[in-house]
Amino acid sequence: MAHAYDNMNRIIDILMSDSKKAYAEMQEEKLVTKELREYIPRFIFVLDFNDGNVYRYDISALCNKENSWNPDSESCEAFLYGAGHKVNDCEWMVTTTKHIETDSPKA
Repeated sequence: MAHAYDNMNRIIDILMSDSKKAYAEMQEEKLVTKELREYIPRFIFVLDFNDGNVYRYDISALCNKENSWNPDSESCEAFLYGAGHKVNDCEWMVTTTKHIETDSPKA
């Protein structure tokens, strides 16, 4: 009888553990989904190797709820091409922040 009781307790512990884990994963997934919904890109930074300059484009007007533009790779590259960049000669990124951090030279 005690053996059956121990086995039952182990099964309950395993099930509860799995349930807690599943619940934690569901909560984490909700947070990730919420963060993604709140992530609205506002800027494209471009490092153009043709002229050695860095450009910042404000795309917040395109990425609002009314336009619901999704800046995927193809649409960003089309945007950059339209802005006069040769996409093959550039590195670019989409971000929510207006400024990028750089390492300052040490004196």
